[in-house]
Amino acid sequence: MEMTRKRKAVFAAAAGIVTGFLYAGGRRLDRYDTLDLLEGSFYLEWMRDGILAALVFIFLWELADRIPWDPGNGPAAPGEEKRRLSPPVLHLLQVGILMLCWLPAFLSIIPGVFSYDAYAEWEQVRNGAITAHHPVIHVLLAGGLPEVFHGLTGSYNTGIGVYTVLQMFLTANALSLTVSFLCAKTGARPVWRAAALLFYGFSPVIQLFAVCTTKDVLFTACELLFMVAILGLTGDQNSFFEGKRTGICFVAVVFGTMILRNNGLYIVLVMLAVLFPVCRKYWKKYILLMGGVLFLYGLYSGPVYRVLSVEPGGIEEMLSVPIQQMARVYHYERDSLEAADLELLYRVLPEENLQAYKPTVADPVKSGFIREGFAANKKELLHLWIDWGLAYPLTYINSFLVNTVDFWYPGAVVDGYQDPYGRSSYFDYRVAPPGEEIVLLPKLHDFYEKLSWEKQAQQKPFAFLVLSPGWYFVMFLAVFLYLWRCRRRTLLLPLLIPLLTLATALLGPMALVRYVLIFFYCFPLLAALFLRPSAFEPRD
Repeated sequence: MEMTRKRKAVFAAAAGIVTGFLYAGGRRLDRYDTLDLLEGSFYLEWMRDGILAALVFIFLWELADRIPWDPGNGPAAPGEEKRRLSPPVLHLLQVGILMLCWLPAFLSIIPGVFSYDAYAEWEQVRNGAITAHHPVIHVLLAGGLPEVFHGLTGSYNTGIGVYTVLQMFLTANALSLTVSFLCAKTGARPVWRAAALLFYGFSPVIQLFAVCTTKDVLFTACELLFMVAILGLTGDQNSFFEGKRTGICFVAVVFGTMILRNNGLYIVLVMLAVLFPVCRKYWKKYILLMGGVLFLYGLYSGPVYRVLSVEPGGIEEMLSVPIQQMARVYHYERDSLEAADLELLYRVLPEENLQAYKPTVADPVKSGFIREGFAANKKELLHLWIDWGLAYPLTYINSFLVNTVDFWYPGAVVDGYQDPYGRSSYFDYRVAPPGEEIVLLPKLHDFYEKLSWEKQAQQKPFAFLVLSPGWYFVMFLAVFLYLWRCRRRTLLLPLLIPLLTLATALLGPMALVRYVLIFFYCFPLLAALFLRPSAFEPRD
């Protein structure tokens, strides 16, 4: 009992320390674009927020321990089984409900939100110069369908609309499968199923991304199914490895995760390695599944790339963090820098790009990256980056923190682009060329437009409960630490996927909601793990 109390205290303290920093540090970064780690008042604020956070975590965890669960999975009344819908019918009904909930969002901006990288992907297809900068499969879909249907009908909107509806259907299927899995595991009453569907159907974030052509939507749907597959695997390995269908589905969702975003490859490789010891009883079959996944990826990135003449992406995409760190040093410490160091830096980053530095987005500096100069001066640049880091450590730390604060601070206003007109960059609500915007629901269009562009929309009371990636991350942290505290280690495995997604996003050019969409998609799954963890525990 004493050890249990100590363990609770330790985990509550750890939760308080982390969450206190998210609030105290994030608040200052969001307001001033810098965090003075030598300022004593910051640590007092951190301590205050940490204590409050620890108390809230303890309250939530005690509540989860004490609330009785009534799943409503007792024996059915006479004739009740006949009235229940079969799983396939229920699945299709749920898909239909979600599609219906998202239909107004689609009608508010026909043929769908064609933005972010969609124009660049379409341009690759039109010019016949496909690169690995964007996932090739998504380039062929989001960029290829508009081109194909333009050739057939003379309209780019038709192809964009076909892609949008296809994406809505596939996403609705992924969310429906997740809801059915959670309800089957927990034996939940219909009200819990309805709550999950209402969340997926009416969350403005999920509605907006359901009709947006960005690659992150289908990628996140695969990630979510990957999490579900891991829960199914760890919950009952006998059934999982004895069934052919489960193995095929596992390979499919893992492969989808690998190819729909470039960082998906690293997430999958880490997860496959982590899962191997868990599946040691069925290690031969697990190796077969891993082999299938790697074979498909090798086929995709090898022969398929060669057939399509896919060119490799730029190395600068992997260097966003060091580029921003060196640009920040240049911005604030230029007068004290050696002329030889500046000359070396200019070989890779032109002076005009360095002068365009913005603390929250790497694109203005990164867009001028000179690949030939980098290839010829790799060692020298590495030494320069290390030397500047040792000389200006707080500048490097602040560069990283301010570039990522919108991911983890619950009160952040997502405005990484820092638009000169004062607009935010929460969501890119528009139809870029070659599409043409058609609005059938103007009032709803105005609502989504304000939500996407106006900073005030994110600052309204309780708006963070729906919109803030940082708030969803804190809720994720509460569940993750609770399961860890309770020693439910197998249930932590699927939660590594959102953590790895965030880790790779932190190395990206800026903080956008679409990069961490998984925290929104997995929220009902988190709630189920928090309220009914025993339902997901491995069977003997």
